[in-house]
Amino acid sequence: PNLPNLPNPPIPLRTPTPPKVKDPRAAMIELIRRSVAADLEEFIIHTNKAYTPQWFHTYIATTVQDFMEGKLGTDRLMIFVPPQHGKSEIVSRKLPAWLLGQNPALKVVNVSYSAELAGELAQSVQRVMEDSSYRWLFPRTKLPTAKDKERRRANIFDIVGTGGFYRSVGVGGSLTGISVDIGIIDDPIKGDAQAYSKAYRDDLWNWYSSTFLTRLHNQSKVLLIQTRWHEDDLAGRLLAYEPDRWTVISLPAIKETDTDPNDPRQIGEALWESRHSLASLNAKRALSERTFAALYQQRPTAAGGNIILRDWFQYADEVPTATTHFFVDTAYTEKDTNDPTGIIAACEKDGTLYITAAEKVHKSFPDLCRWLPQWCLTHGYTARSTIRIEPKANGISVIDQLKATTKLNVTRTPTPTESKETRLNAIAPMIECGRVVIQKNVWNERFVEEVCGFPSQPHDEYVDTLCYAIAYLLHSGKQPVDKKRTAGWIY
Repeated sequence: PNLPNLPNPPIPLRTPTPPKVKDPRAAMIELIRRSVAADLEEFIIHTNKAYTPQWFHTYIATTVQDFMEGKLGTDRLMIFVPPQHGKSEIVSRKLPAWLLGQNPALKVVNVSYSAELAGELAQSVQRVMEDSSYRWLFPRTKLPTAKDKERRRANIFDIVGTGGFYRSVGVGGSLTGISVDIGIIDDPIKGDAQAYSKAYRDDLWNWYSSTFLTRLHNQSKVLLIQTRWHEDDLAGRLLAYEPDRWTVISLPAIKETDTDPNDPRQIGEALWESRHSLASLNAKRALSERTFAALYQQRPTAAGGNIILRDWFQYADEVPTATTHFFVDTAYTEKDTNDPTGIIAACEKDGTLYITAAEKVHKSFPDLCRWLPQWCLTHGYTARSTIRIEPKANGISVIDQLKATTKLNVTRTPTPTESKETRLNAIAPMIECGRVVIQKNVWNERFVEEVCGFPSQPHDEYVDTLCYAIAYLLHSGKQPVDKKRTAGWIY
C-alpha cells in the first residue's frame, strides 16, 4: 500500500493474517473483523444493512480501494457516474470513515458544490463512525465527544490522539492552514445554471488551483467523482491541462461501446435497470439529446459544437420538391454490440442540401437487406433516386445483395482517402453559410448532436453520411469545387 507516509499503519492488504489467539471462536471473530475492515465494499455493507450493491457499485468501490492502496499507479482518479446512481453513498458518506479507520492519522477533505451539502455529508460520516458496528471494526479510531466544540463541529472533526481529521467544505470554502492527504471532490457543480455559467466555471477552477491544490503534498491523492455537465467543467479542464495524470472511469447510463472490459453489459443496456430502466432513460433522452449525452452518458459536447456549430444548421417545416437520394453507412448485426447502420435521405435544390430523414438501426444482414429498400421507398425513393453505399467490407455485400434482389438504383460511394476530421472541416463552410437545411422531425436532435459532437461521440455514421451527401449533391458539378481542399474524397 502506498498511502501517505504517516506514523500510523497504512491501509492493510485485503487478505488479513490470522490473529494469534488461543480461543478458536475468538480467533474466527477477529479474522472476520479484520476481513470486513480491510475491504471497502464489505465495510459499506456492514455499516448499512439495507445496502444492496449493484455490479457498478462494486466496480467503483474496488477501483477506489485500489487507488487508495496505490495499485493504480497514479495519485489522481476521476469517476463519472449518472445522477442518482449511488456514488455519494460510497465516496462521501462511507469512504472517509473507512479511510480514517484504516489510518486515524490521515487528513481527509471532502468537497461538494455547497457548504450546506458539505455539512450534511460530514454529519453522515460522523453518524457512521459513532455506530457500534464501526467501533467494533476500528476500535482505535475515536471521535471527540459531542461536547468538545473545538475539535468536533458540523463540518470538521479530529481523530482523538492521532493528528488526523476530516473536513468538508463547499466550493469556495477556506482550507487555510491545513495539509491534505486525501482530497475527495464529489459533484462540484450543482446544476445547469452553474454548468453553463463561464463565470462559475472560472471561479471553480480558480478555487481548485489556488486553494485546494495548495493544500496537497507529494503523497496526497485526489479523487474526483461527478456527473459530467459541460465539456469545460472541472473534469474537462483537468483533462485538457493534465490528461496523462488522471485515471478515468466512465459509467454511461446506457452502454454504447466495449471500451471498458470491466463493464459486463451488452451495448444498449441500462446501468441500473431496476432503478433507472432503459425506457425511463430513453424518455429523458427524448427531451434533450444534448443534456442526456452529458449527464447520463458522460460525454458533453461544446455548447455550440466542435467542428460544426449547432446554429449553422437551418430548419424547415417543408422542403422543395426534388429527387431524393439515400446515403448509407452500413454495419449489419442483430445485436447492439457493434456500430449501427446509418442512413439519411437528402435532396438538392438551388445549391442547398435538404436532409429529409435520418435513422440508425442494428440489424442482421438479411434483415438489413430487407429493411433498406422499404425505408427508402417510404422516404421518397423514385425512379431517379440513388441509394449510395460505402463499399467497405459489409457494404459491398449489401450492394451486391440489393442489386441481385431489387430493381433499385444502388451504387457505391467512392472510398474516402482523407480522415473524417478533414472531410468534415471541408464541408463546414457550406453548413455555416446555411446551405444545409434539416426538415423538422423527431430525429433532428440526435442527428445534430452527433455531427456537432464529433469527434467526441461514440458513433459517427451521421458524419459519414452527411459528408457523402454534400460531396455528391453539392460537389458533383452542381457547384464550384475547391479541388485542393477536397482532393481525394469528393465524388
